[in-house]
Amino acid sequence: MNGFQISMLLLTFSIAMFIFSIIVCVVSTVTKERRQVVTRIEKMKPESLDIGKRIKDKREARRLKIESKAKSGQSLRRKKLMDTIFNELVLADILMGPEEFSILWIVLTFVPGAIVALLGFNPIASIGLGIMGSLGPIIVISMKKNKRRKAFEAQLSDALMVICNCLRSGLSFQQSIETIANDMPAPIGVEFSRVVSEMNYGATMEEALNNMVKRIKSPDLMIAISAVSVQRQTGGNLSKILDTISETIRDRLKIKSEISALTAQGRTSGMLIGALPVMILFMLMVISPDYVETFFATKAGNIMLAVAAVMEIIGFFAIRKVVTIEY
Repeated sequence: MNGFQISMLLLTFSIAMFIFSIIVCVVSTVTKERRQVVTRIEKMKPESLDIGKRIKDKREARRLKIESKAKSGQSLRRKKLMDTIFNELVLADILMGPEEFSILWIVLTFVPGAIVALLGFNPIASIGLGIMGSLGPIIVISMKKNKRRKAFEAQLSDALMVICNCLRSGLSFQQSIETIANDMPAPIGVEFSRVVSEMNYGATMEEALNNMVKRIKSPDLMIAISAVSVQRQTGGNLSKILDTISETIRDRLKIKSEISALTAQGRTSGMLIGALPVMILFMLMVISPDYVETFFATKAGNIMLAVAAVMEIIGFFAIRKVVTIEY
């Protein structure tokens, strides 16, 4: 590295530390009153917890904090962007606030590429690191959301049975929802808690349940909520209806698991064949940018990249059509 590169690296580090100091000062000012309350409460305790206990309970406290935000409906009062990020993090069961995730996302997108550019490497390596850093959090959230939705669907049949038992014992439908929110574990307990919170904030039951359907995007949940909405308009034995739907959902889960086992090889092959060229391209952009520079610097290379992207998209949809079975 020459002197100019060293100076630019030091300047970038200084600017980053300055921004970090400003963020710390702002957060400290905003949370000053809350920290004072916590300090007074700690002084009122007969004896404080030891350090080992604090470290052991740190993750659980953070989980309770995120879930309490979801249950209290605080996201309804946030700005639209932060509200969207907050809902995505809750649905993915990621124990981070929207501000923390946004900062991490920005850092992963720009900082590695900026450092590589300041060190004098090929700009293609910086572009590759920026793309990988920007796509990484999105892929993680998508995978964790799918995992949480599957866990929700696995609990849905039991939740409907709980509602049926509560209705048969004389409780109302709203009291049945509160029972699920209080007694069943996450993720279904957290989602029904949000339904209860929205109703407490003034939303109707239909609006709160439809909002849950929009968040989860589960066909099984949509069937159950549609049946509840129709029953509230036309009347009928709701417990018997939900009992039938519970059996249907249980059978659907069984069929879904069998289909998933039969199509596992095809889905794995499709993911590998589709992701392998893209991952190799990104890795070469970082490890050996000169090797792939022709694709970006020449017209023929640009055409080849465009053709490869179109073929990748066609192959992705073709394999998805083969392994997707309607049931």
